[in-house]
Amino acid sequence: MSFRQTTPFRPSARAAAALEPLPGSIADHLGDMISAHAPDGTYRYVSAASKELLGYAPDELIGESAYDYFHPDDAAKVAVAHRGALQGAPFTVSYRLRRKDNEYVWVETTTGVVDDPDTGEINEIVCSTRPLSDRRAVERLTSDEYRQSLDRIQTVLDQEGISPVYQPVYDLETGRVVACEALARFPEEPERGPDRWFAEAWEVGLGVPLELLAVRLAAEALQQLPEGISLCINASPPTIFSDRFLECLGGHADRVTVELTEHLQVENYEGFTAKLAPLREAGGNVAIDDFGAGYASLRHILKVRPEWIKLDISLTERIDENQIAHALATSLVSFADEVGVRVVAEGIETDEQLEALLEIGFRYGQGFYFGVPAPLDEVLERVS
Repeated sequence: MSFRQTTPFRPSARAAAALEPLPGSIADHLGDMISAHAPDGTYRYVSAASKELLGYAPDELIGESAYDYFHPDDAAKVAVAHRGALQGAPFTVSYRLRRKDNEYVWVETTTGVVDDPDTGEINEIVCSTRPLSDRRAVERLTSDEYRQSLDRIQTVLDQEGISPVYQPVYDLETGRVVACEALARFPEEPERGPDRWFAEAWEVGLGVPLELLAVRLAAEALQQLPEGISLCINASPPTIFSDRFLECLGGHADRVTVELTEHLQVENYEGFTAKLAPLREAGGNVAIDDFGAGYASLRHILKVRPEWIKLDISLTERIDENQIAHALATSLVSFADEVGVRVVAEGIETDEQLEALLEIGFRYGQGFYFGVPAPLDEVLERVS
């Protein structure tokens, strides 16, 4: 069992401590070691499972800093994840904990946070910790490749080494810029695209902190973009649902559209849309990106009810010569008009594509035809 920030049951140390002395305590039967920590990592509550996992009785850990038990080689990794938790980003991290016999055991910890109902500040970090017994997982975590990946992501986080660039979205009828899509650019070494950087961050448990950094740096553009020009941001659901996501938007959520890829797997749409409510209540919009690249687009549109739909580049690039792509795009425009959703064609590169899209009825578009993604100062020159 894992506690995550998205779970409706969020135990407090006070409630857990009240259960602990009782015979057959719930915490005793969870299997995992459940612990609650002060924001600085000090143990406030530990379940009886600590005895089996670490050899320590709960009262031997309470009041101690969790950092005193981390393996020295893993402390930096856990510290980065800890900072992410304090930013409202739940995480799962694998590392080594010192047992009472001074041996180390590989464990996996999943966290959630408990907010103060009056101030909204984080009161406690709640952890569910279990032994990591998968030999292949342990081998991967101890490999040089994993350590190098972790160091790369930690360096980017510590140095805020993301440089946003922006690609304008145009009103194809008037030529006016209506929005800018923010794209992340990373250090030149190693040479790789942003998709690989983010994938690597998720592999080492730092996906949410890296995405929050990208969102925060990208949203700084809203202080300079003229009114009437919104910002489109790509982010995964765990990042969007983080308590600190809206904070990263700097109070400008009403000018932000969050793009969700159609490849997104959603099992519970009711719960998913409920978690989007804070963004929408703050004035933010939702877009379904990559429409036509997979099978889930229509279901996402019907269930999530986005304000924007973005036609995938794979359809745009053949729109002037492929009858099926042309027919699908035509149907999309007709459908969007009926339900009041705006559609954007991505990846426009030629006069022929633009003419075909205008003929179909597309009102908005973006792509290299209008210029490559660029730093903010260059985009502001285009806008002016």
